[in-house]
Amino acid sequence: MSSMKGAVLYGNRDLRVVDVPKPAAGKDGVLIKVKAVGVCGTDVHTYKTGIFKEMSIPAEGGALFGHEFSGDIVDIPDGLKLDGLAPGDRVAGFSLGAYAEYCKADGALFGEPAVFKLPDNISYEEAATIEPLTVSLTAVRRADPQAGEKILIVGAGMIGLGCVQVLKALYPECDIIISDISEKRLDMAKQFGAHRTINPMKEDVVAAMKSATGEDVVLYNQSTTANIDVVIECAGLELTTNQALQIVKPHTGRLVVVALYEDKIHLDLNQIVTKNIDLLGILAYTMDDIWEAIGLMASGKVDRRPLITHRFALGDAKQAFEAQVNTADTLKAVIIP
Repeated sequence: MSSMKGAVLYGNRDLRVVDVPKPAAGKDGVLIKVKAVGVCGTDVHTYKTGIFKEMSIPAEGGALFGHEFSGDIVDIPDGLKLDGLAPGDRVAGFSLGAYAEYCKADGALFGEPAVFKLPDNISYEEAATIEPLTVSLTAVRRADPQAGEKILIVGAGMIGLGCVQVLKALYPECDIIISDISEKRLDMAKQFGAHRTINPMKEDVVAAMKSATGEDVVLYNQSTTANIDVVIECAGLELTTNQALQIVKPHTGRLVVVALYEDKIHLDLNQIVTKNIDLLGILAYTMDDIWEAIGLMASGKVDRRPLITHRFALGDAKQAFEAQVNTADTLKAVIIP
């Protein structure tokens, strides 16, 4: 069996580029020469603390991971029928093991290889951000925004900023608000179309939301709340999630949780009951969602290029992860094998 270079996680913050077996397409997969792979926030959590093991995300002991990638098809087995795909095609792929020179895209996620032919006007680097854009798209769809509604996005990382882009492209009549402790990220959110930004280090989020949107009354106890229709929680913190429950308006308000949490948290569930609000989670997406995300990029409605702030060779994979850990300076690090 031939070998290739791959970034293997041996333990917390112990990532090494070593020789690993080169995968084969087999009977049910597509072999792809990786051209770009994004360093995912979930992978960064795993790199730092080894969490999410219960979700089958590699956490220890020689794990080759990474799933936001693009590249060229090298091999498709004869018995596998994939319409419109052939060796040499530029594609985006979704499968584990992409921090490497080659990756096999299989049917683990969708029952068929998750491989998507790229339009000519989407670069390999941009294509490595299709997966997080699809997460943002699915989160926004889960919220079911209506014209004129006020939407607060908590956390201006890849998912939160992607939510701003999706809302601006598909729901332009909504009022988009976003909070984050990074002024650089808030500035980018404004460039993408956010109408208002909030830095929790400089102002109280709950008070600021009441001031900006007006107040509503909770009939059960006559307390006041902000007039926010939807909160999309992308930060993954106990504090911000409980603040979201305080902020969202009663009766028709929705809290969409897209973040993953490093630890179990305590929530004030009385807020859900007394305010009669909806608490919604989002993790999965469909192949149709991925195609829609690709369409948003190909049409020019969503520009992902400003999000890519750092680029690294495969041999510098550990530096890429360390850069991504430093979220103050890095938005999206991309590894170029």
